[in-house]
Amino acid sequence: MRSRSTASKLGLLGALYLSQGLPYGFFTQALPVMMRQSGRSLEQIGLASLLAIPWALKFVWAPWVDRHGWRKFGLRKSWIVPLQLITAAVLALAGWLEPSNQFAGLFAVVLLVNALSATQDIATDGLAVEILDHGERGLANGLQVGAYRLGMVLGGGVLLIFFAHLGWKLSFLAMAAAVVAATVPTLLHREKPAHSH
Repeated sequence: MRSRSTASKLGLLGALYLSQGLPYGFFTQALPVMMRQSGRSLEQIGLASLLAIPWALKFVWAPWVDRHGWRKFGLRKSWIVPLQLITAAVLALAGWLEPSNQFAGLFAVVLLVNALSATQDIATDGLAVEILDHGERGLANGLQVGAYRLGMVLGGGVLLIFFAHLGWKLSFLAMAAAVVAATVPTLLHREKPAHSH
């Protein structure tokens, strides 16, 4: 019974960390290749890396996210589920951008998705602390890194390989669908009532 419970926890967290890595991998690995192919300068490509700044600054709003939420739905779930669904919607809408001449809009999408994912990471880390037993934390830490990296490989490598067949719109819709799918375990998870701070 314990192993099934542990597997369930790891599946829940793995799906969330993978969904963070998927768009991040696409934006940091696949997008620069596309930008170069479209004739963008190295300066513009380098500037795109600054759009990951929400990941470096998330400590600013992390305490607020950690303390506030809709407790009836679940303190962590009330952040994770909306953030995941908004991320999916933004990715789906980005599929209608024209990458050859709408890089300003694309950069706005990248910045927004990074902010959403960084905030989701705060709530997911809080969820991990609450649901994991002491003996499960080492394995979960390895899973966190592995799932995130797998997401990066899928978004930055595999998706780039199939990009020629899928095209811009379907590639973004595929990412959006993956993020929605990764949200299902969180929806099914029954979060314990949080204590008031």
